[in-house]
Amino acid sequence: MTAPVSADHAARATESGPYGDDVIRQLNALTSEFYAREAASFSATRQAPWHGWEEAWGIIAGSDPTLAGRPLSVLDLGCGNLRFERFLAERAAGPLSVHAVDNCAALAQEGLGLREASREPDDPRPAGGYLARALSASNAGAAPSASVTFQKLDIVEALLSGTFAERLPRASCDLAVAFGVMHHLATFEHRATVLESLVASLRPGGFAIVSFWQFLNDSRLAAKAEAATAAGRSRYRLPPFGDGDFLLGWQHAENVFRFCHHTSDSEIDALLSICGIVRQDGTAAGESPVPADVSLREIARFSADGKTGDLNRYLVLQRP
Repeated sequence: MTAPVSADHAARATESGPYGDDVIRQLNALTSEFYAREAASFSATRQAPWHGWEEAWGIIAGSDPTLAGRPLSVLDLGCGNLRFERFLAERAAGPLSVHAVDNCAALAQEGLGLREASREPDDPRPAGGYLARALSASNAGAAPSASVTFQKLDIVEALLSGTFAERLPRASCDLAVAFGVMHHLATFEHRATVLESLVASLRPGGFAIVSFWQFLNDSRLAAKAEAATAAGRSRYRLPPFGDGDFLLGWQHAENVFRFCHHTSDSEIDALLSICGIVRQDGTAAGESPVPADVSLREIARFSADGKTGDLNRYLVLQRP
């Protein structure tokens, strides 16, 4: 294992860590195959909203009292079965316009029964498999309160090709979220690029909410990760992993693995520094104060979810 991530890692954010592109693609293929194969069973266990969403929504609604009552433009990166959209539709009084992005269309279809939407020849949106549908706050015949456009996108391939940022909206979203995404990215560089691109989608006054899975906080999950990593590395002849990097299996399925990274708070600090985001204490890289007109600020950081309430670490950011 390599040394733990520290702020010094920020200065090396252009490096790919212990993995070359071929290994990154192999890890991404394992994760993609996991979701394609287990979409139905995975979605069945992902129906209830995360407890952290409620806390995060309370924070941003408290910071901007107009948020819940006006139309909102939302980017959901790694949307899965779109349960966050139902959560949001039940809390926001104004209509929602959601751009949802994921590599697994089957999860979106499992959650909402989406269908392919037609595309005009001059459609300015990037190609990648769009699906569109109105979404209600409940399944019981409520009037649609959200319009969801789903874009199928292999995030890792877009990162490797250098086209990721151009695939997302820019400076137009009231809210941008990424739940269950960061831990599937194999390098610090890619996690930093995703965070930068997510916050670049915000209009002035907009909010971003990002979760980081800290699964090593659970001794049961940590043991499973150790065992699955040993089995998966042997089966697929993978190189030694970096600090915090593991493979995890799924229920009783055989030879099904997904790449997962445990993100420490020191790495979160490094990500904020490399992205030019001011921490809650008013400092950036090197503990130095920053100008008052800085473009992005951390307004909250907290732990939630899981039986112990600490399996996800949340960041809440705002563009002034």
